Amino acid sequence: MKQSGWSSFFGLRAQPGGSCPVGICALVLCLVSLWTGPLYGETAVELRLDGDRLWLNADGASVRNVLESFVRAGVRVKADPELSGMVNGTVQNANIEQALDILLDPLGYVLIWDVLNGPLGAYPKLSELHVFKPGRQGKVRHVGPADGNVRIARWPDGIGPLYVPDEILIGFSPDASLEDLKRLLSQLGGTVLGGIPELGIYRIRLPAGANIPDVVEQLGRNPLVAVAEPNYVYRAPDPAPHVFRPGSPAASETRRMPAPVEGVGPVAILDSGLTARPELAGLIAGGLDALDPGRALTDPAGHGTQMALIAAGAVLPFGGFETEEVQGLPIVAVRIFDDRGATSNYHLMRSIVYAIEQGSRVINLSWGSETRSRFLADTLSYARANEVLPVAAAGNDGVEQPMYPAAYPGVIGIGATNPDGTPWAQSNRGAHIYLAAPGVAQFSVGHQGPPGQYAGTSISSAYVTRALGLYFMQNPGASIEQALNDLKKAVAQTTQTEWNPETGHGILNDLSLGILLGN
Repeated sequence: MKQSGWSSFFGLRAQPGGSCPVGICALVLCLVSLWTGPLYGETAVELRLDGDRLWLNADGASVRNVLESFVRAGVRVKADPELSGMVNGTVQNANIEQALDILLDPLGYVLIWDVLNGPLGAYPKLSELHVFKPGRQGKVRHVGPADGNVRIARWPDGIGPLYVPDEILIGFSPDASLEDLKRLLSQLGGTVLGGIPELGIYRIRLPAGANIPDVVEQLGRNPLVAVAEPNYVYRAPDPAPHVFRPGSPAASETRRMPAPVEGVGPVAILDSGLTARPELAGLIAGGLDALDPGRALTDPAGHGTQMALIAAGAVLPFGGFETEEVQGLPIVAVRIFDDRGATSNYHLMRSIVYAIEQGSRVINLSWGSETRSRFLADTLSYARANEVLPVAAAGNDGVEQPMYPAAYPGVIGIGATNPDGTPWAQSNRGAHIYLAAPGVAQFSVGHQGPPGQYAGTSISSAYVTRALGLYFMQNPGASIEQALNDLKKAVAQTTQTEWNPETGHGILNDLSLGILLGN
């Protein structure tokens, strides 16, 4: 039985038998005893997908090893945990269903198709593959990435940027067509892993061992390619515990926040995730694990939860004070960093689009990198065009050097101050500093360590994110330009009148926040 339709196309495997389809050569499925070994790390399988066409080279690989190759090709896989069997053979440019009829016989399977809508047109893409023993379709379980972490490679010179091996991001020129995309995929041996239609970006996987810098350089000379980049990798900030010194203000108490005003747009925290906390009850307006959307949102590192507590107002940094009744601020939490503290440009850009779709007015990016990406810069410009303000930490290295995303045009770069209002020595300086804010806070949640005092521009960025969120709560019809003008006026009135590379236009503290909010 088969049913068709692109947005949710289900192909149930036909009964085995009949002649071998054209393009399928020397396929043999040898069933073995119940397979109970590790899911990954076996014989390598080479696989490529292009629409409904399949290329596959398997030599003594288990069925589960073949399924892993589909996961690497961007397909969501669900499988019967009792699967067993070995696959030997080669498939060249075959129809996927015809090939799987032979490859998986006598197992059952379901294909779920989707359409990737982009500037070049509708591109059919295999979205899900379910594989099961006859009569056990309801037993399938999600097969995730090997360890859930972003793969990392470094530029050949050993000092260049980090990137995901065997992956590139491509944006095409207005003159390109869908046929040009398919032709390029054929030339590169590439598979479309996904795309971001709003941004016109395709994520493409190349054959294992591809020289990514060379491929990007060659694509830069292709008149049909507007932008081509590696899928850059970024690191989460290192923990910055703060030593409590005599004379410092007493630690602030973590407080439970009231429900937000109905209809208030949330602020988005793109970070290490979120751990459920009673102080945030009723304030989580949305959540996503960008690395594995099928997984429940967690926060193994703790940094994202710290930032959410600051942005919601449950924790105030030293030097930050709200004189009026405390307002709860709704939060959209997105886990962009894996368990090792890494994320890719693609996951980050998808998360920004998700935050915009959730109605966020402010996006907090409490991390930074020296790597500059045109794709990411354009994505943040897209956010500004949608009346969403990106706020980013300036960095904690104490240097005068641009850090991204804080240094991209249109992003609000934030430096940090000590509890006494002086510039924090480790806060980065430079032309990308828009303003500074308190950067020391006491947390009941640790960042890769115990609860306690932490310092950093991450805290400052989250505090400014909260201030802007409160501003839009009071002024829902305000534009981002109006918000920034009012913010700049408020800090200039209370702390300084001329811009400088340490604190930008001024310091957001209790006085300037009161002016901004009309208190």
